[in-house]
Amino acid sequence: MLDYMEYCLLRYYEHLKWNQDGYFSRLLDFRIPQGFYLTLGKSVSPELKGCYTIGIPNVRSVGFLVSSIPVDLPPLQLRDEEVRGGAEFHVHDQSARKKAVDAVDEGVEWAEGVEGVEGDLKGTRGTGRLSGDGAKDFLLYGRIFEDMRLEALYTRGMSPRTIFVASGVSFWRGDSLSGRTSKINLQLQHARPEWCGEISYGSDDHAFGVSGLYKFGRSNWSAGSELYYTAKENSGGLGARYKRTYGNDVKTIVTFLANPMMGHLASAYTTTVAPGLNMATRYTFNVYSYEADVSVGFEYAPRTQEQLVKAKLSLTEGLAVKLETRYRRALVGIGFTTQFGRNPRQSLGIEMQIS
Repeated sequence: MLDYMEYCLLRYYEHLKWNQDGYFSRLLDFRIPQGFYLTLGKSVSPELKGCYTIGIPNVRSVGFLVSSIPVDLPPLQLRDEEVRGGAEFHVHDQSARKKAVDAVDEGVEWAEGVEGVEGDLKGTRGTGRLSGDGAKDFLLYGRIFEDMRLEALYTRGMSPRTIFVASGVSFWRGDSLSGRTSKINLQLQHARPEWCGEISYGSDDHAFGVSGLYKFGRSNWSAGSELYYTAKENSGGLGARYKRTYGNDVKTIVTFLANPMMGHLASAYTTTVAPGLNMATRYTFNVYSYEADVSVGFEYAPRTQEQLVKAKLSLTEGLAVKLETRYRRALVGIGFTTQFGRNPRQSLGIEMQIS
């Protein structure tokens, strides 16, 4: 399920009429909770939000979010979570290279600014144009954990069609061997009705990325590509993406990514097979090590129930199943995962969010 702060960010973008749709995001890479987590979210004012998270094993964090515009928070519809998702707050993992790989792994929208040309360039949803004074609006988010790790995100409209996002994580006691090093990621997104693009940088591996998406006239066809380069590994890669829409609720997305220097190839196919039912497949292969993996998964949101079921089967990662449901003001998620082999790793977790 979307974290409380992720949902606040998503609603902020919706108020700006800035499309952040990530279709079928995380369909094959949904998170299974480890242990028990409880999140309490509170809207202190229309411009200020806060949350407190406690977990077993020991996990505690306090977060806040402040915006220059009022942001209302209607109840999140679980069946819309994955369709509307894509506003990630795990800011320390969003390097340009990882984002490019995730785009193939998850079948998400790379250049997230535009989802159509039906708008009239007056800030309607889908044009990627900030409404009103949105070019001057901003949002600031921060979260501190019990180990003194600090997450932060800042986004601001630079012009009616351009938005800037800076995110990062800072460790009180850094350790390069364990990967606990401070990082920062920068993104500059530009959107127009017929095309959109993004330039990104991640300090973790000094990765630079450029992506673009073009929609063919007023048809339901769109295609995109991405190039990235990592100075740390002195390697780069490229990707291609194709999407076709059949009506409002049926979409097909095909993505491909290749890193010639590392020998990594990946492809994914995601589609809507029935109302409320999305399925995806993914294949990865390394031409040097011959390591390969095949994954299949689905998510199902019954129209008559406030539930969301997700499942994934992978040759290397095993089986993962998650059920999300709502009870009054609480969102509850229960997940289970198990690996294959003689000594498989298994885990069962529960997460609850009250706001």
